Parts: sequence; C-alpha cells; structure tokens
Amino acid sequence: MTAQAQIKASFPVRRMDFGFSDVPRYWFHNDPFLTHFLTNLSSLFPEGEMFFVESVRAVRTQIDDPVIHKEISAFIGQEAMHSKEHQAFNDYAQAQGIDIEYLDKRVGKLLGLVKKILSSKQQLAVTCALEHFTATVAAQLMRRDDWNERMNDPVMRKMWLWHAIEESEHKAVAFDVYQKVGGDYATRAVFMVIASTFLAIVAGEQQVRLMAQDKQLFNLKSWGRGIWSLFGNKGFMSELTVQYLDYFRPGFHPNDHESEALEQKWKAHFALKD
Repeated sequence: MTAQAQIKASFPVRRMDFGFSDVPRYWFHNDPFLTHFLTNLSSLFPEGEMFFVESVRAVRTQIDDPVIHKEISAFIGQEAMHSKEHQAFNDYAQAQGIDIEYLDKRVGKLLGLVKKILSSKQQLAVTCALEHFTATVAAQLMRRDDWNERMNDPVMRKMWLWHAIEESEHKAVAFDVYQKVGGDYATRAVFMVIASTFLAIVAGEQQVRLMAQDKQLFNLKSWGRGIWSLFGNKGFMSELTVQYLDYFRPGFHPNDHESEALEQKWKAHFALKD
C-alpha cells in the first residue's frame, strides 16, 4: 500500500437516509415563522451545496498536497449527502403545499449566473464566505440547546444536528483550498460582503414568500416571536456577530473557532461514527 493510499481524511462521509412522512407541519416549537425560517435555509442547500462542491472541484488539479486531496474528497462526499437529505425534506415540504421547487430553481438560476460571471478563484471565495456562515450557524445550533430542543420532531432535530456536526467538521476545507491556490485576503473579504448581502436579500424575500404561501403573512405574533428569537437580545443570529466579523481579520482561519467538543457531544448523542 502506498503512503498516499494510507492517508485518510480527518472526517468521514456518513450515509444517511431520513424519512419525513411523519414530520408535523410546524415542527419547530409549533411556530410558523421559525419552522419556515429553517425550511427557508433548507431550500438553499441542494443548489448551494453543489455549488460549493463544484467550486472546490474546479481547482483541485492545482493542488498537489495528498492530505488536502483526501479532505476535498470527504468534503465532496459530505456536501453531496447534505444536498440529498435536504432535497428529500424539500420534496416533503413541496407535497405539503410549500412551493420549495420555485425557491430551489431560483437559487439555481442565481448560482448559474455567479458561475458565468466569476472566475474559479472568485467562486471559491464565495464558497469560503458561505461555508463560514454555515459553520458559524452550525456551531450555534449545537451550542444552543434552548434552540435545538424546540425542534419538536426527532427526525428534524437529528437531521439538523447531523448537518451541523458535518459543517463543523469540514469548515476549513474550502478555506485551505483557497489558500493553496493563491487566494488573497482582499478577494475573500470583498466576496464575504457580496455573498452576505445577497444571502440576506434572498433569505428575507423567501421568508415573506413562505409565510404568505402558508397564509401566515399577517401572523404578527409569530413574526414578532421569530424575529426576537433570531435578532433580539441573546438572539440566535445576533450572538454570532463577533464570529461573523472575525472572518475579516487578515490572519483568520476557520479552525480559530473551536467546535470539536460540540461535535463530539452530538456524535455521541446520535451514535454517529467518527
């Protein structure tokens, strides 16, 4: 066996197969806004995760480090599985009358435009930015039991926490690839601003659309409770401001944000392999 063949990635690809047929309509704290907030995020993943894969794969031949190659392969495997499981959930939501297919196609068109106008290195910078966002949210989801325990369906809770574990495990791969191919600070900082802006606009518009489709657009109690939970004092998202802004530090690396203890906690809880 060659030395390269003996090298293993630092994280595994886990094959999952969730079933969503018994998931209730409002599976997050019986609340429309917060349920649709996570459905909103789920609608972004099938196309988004494959964009991440393609952006890393496009520069793979420029890297001769066998360790990085193993990490890339595992990254691709995990992201493909995330895309598969979120697509399965999105299909379930579509059958419940939530038009996820429209949202998915729109995200695909937007990312298709990105691929036409940006270079491979710029696309990788977008991936680094969005991977930082997802890894930061993932660690928060694992950390905040007051949030993850409000998922009143065990399938949904396991799916989101499994996804969070794996986003944390591979959070540095795209960034390391970007550095290996000569990615510079200015490009990654600029594209974090651009990617964050577009993400906020798309997610905000989709949240309104999902609430309207569900005839909950004027459910002011749900809107107020959800916005406060996300952006109020000690809100799920507002607590992440410092971690988000750390990306703009010139010497930043994703592994500066330690999450291994959280990963181990939840892997043990769900008996997931290392």
